[in-house]
Amino acid sequence: MPEPSKDRADRILDAAAALLIRYGYRKVTVEDVARQAGIGKGTVYLHWRTKEKLFEAVILRGYIELAGELLDRVREDPAEVVPHRFLRASYLATMRRPLMLALLTGDSSELLGSLKRDSSYQAQETIVGDRFADMMAARGLIRPDVPHVQYALQAVGAGFYLVDNVSEDGTGLTLEGKADLLAYTVRSAFEPAEPADPAAVAATAAELVTLLEGLLSIYHKGIYAEPG
Repeated sequence: MPEPSKDRADRILDAAAALLIRYGYRKVTVEDVARQAGIGKGTVYLHWRTKEKLFEAVILRGYIELAGELLDRVREDPAEVVPHRFLRASYLATMRRPLMLALLTGDSSELLGSLKRDSSYQAQETIVGDRFADMMAARGLIRPDVPHVQYALQAVGAGFYLVDNVSEDGTGLTLEGKADLLAYTVRSAFEPAEPADPAAVAATAAELVTLLEGLLSIYHKGIYAEPG
């Protein structure tokens, strides 16, 4: 897609994302998006054939922004792959993005309506997540004695996203404070007492960068492919 066309696509996605968060999928029309973006309705269809495809692209771009932030952190400092640091960064990046938080917590019926993500993207994310977990275990970044460690890590992480829906105990905590508690919990429960070997950390970071770059490439193609 030529750059001017991509710029226009991004402007449409900006408009669609703003309307999606404000009104929800059911209430937003392609006409609304075109009006918000300052273009004609037909121009939207030059990029995406249907309203569903347009909002699938909005979701994919949200994942690009989220995964891209984590990728940048790991590139800057390989130690960001250590579990407590990676989950802390993931928590903050997600909590600051309402759409991504809704997708993660399942609180998306009002926001997304009947819109569903393409299962092929979810499959790719699962592959990356499983590979990352295997790397951490193989290189000593997580304790070998924790049973079903990947499930346990996911359960702890999910709990921090959902707990405010059922408890007011965290009312006085800042977002950073909650992220610090998540990091403390993961470090205490899942990581060895001794710091991870720097060489193992560097190798894990390099492999995760490759995995995330591949995932972002898949997302990017899904957003900006010309309609067939």
